[in-house]
Amino acid sequence: MTHDEWSLTPFLHEIRTATSVDMAFGGMTAGADSPVVLDELIGNRSDGLRNLQLTTGFGLGGKALAMGKPVHVRDYFAARGITHHYDVAVRQEGLRAVFAVPVQAPGGSRGVVYGGLRRPAVLGDRVIDKAVAVVRRLEYESAVNAEVVRRIEELGDTAPGSASARGADQRFRDIYAELVFIRNQASEAPTKELVEELMRRVAASLRDRPAAPGGGTARPALSPREIEVLAQVAIGCSNREAGERLGLVASTVKSYLQSATRKLGVRNRVEAVAAARREGMIP
Repeated sequence: MTHDEWSLTPFLHEIRTATSVDMAFGGMTAGADSPVVLDELIGNRSDGLRNLQLTTGFGLGGKALAMGKPVHVRDYFAARGITHHYDVAVRQEGLRAVFAVPVQAPGGSRGVVYGGLRRPAVLGDRVIDKAVAVVRRLEYESAVNAEVVRRIEELGDTAPGSASARGADQRFRDIYAELVFIRNQASEAPTKELVEELMRRVAASLRDRPAAPGGGTARPALSPREIEVLAQVAIGCSNREAGERLGLVASTVKSYLQSATRKLGVRNRVEAVAAARREGMIP
């Protein structure tokens, strides 16, 4: 997805669940010089905060943006450390205890996510740490997405069959293998899902490129692990290196590779990679 398609909503749901707040909301800029607009709300009772445009330094979120770190208040309306430019909108929603965490995204884009209770309360370090952990993962996933999109766009205009196209195709394969590695290192299900979606997009981008004559369409039934092993071998990994990236021992990698070679009806790892690419199983 592009930045314009990037949604905070899954992360807001997660913040609301992790911190037990009544409401979670936030927004991102469209670019480095654009304002933050609060356009995503979870648990709201009104539209008082919807499409509110923030000014850096004003209110709780503006203070978080200016300081570059989380800020929170026990009771928004009694808080002395913030300006009260947005009191009408906050009062309409009935929020009292509120935290704000700044978000830094690729390309200079930035934003704020909030969590709020409809009663005064002390929002301790444990609550803030949980919210920050979600925001850090949001930033990580946004960076991964932006980098893959950048590389796909960079490689997308090369003419098929040319030397530059062959180099571009190899870089697509490198991206795919890197994503397999990231996916296997990720501990959170949402991160895995995002990376798998990016893997599908990279693979589709390569498949959609006009191919030289002779490509086949048959698809022997390789297991997901066999395909992952071939993807690593395709970028030049040894069995040991592929195992380190996939969380497997070298002997297990060898076993998957032998199985894939047999299913593809070829003699060695080089032919297995070529056959899997020809049949659209790996980029």
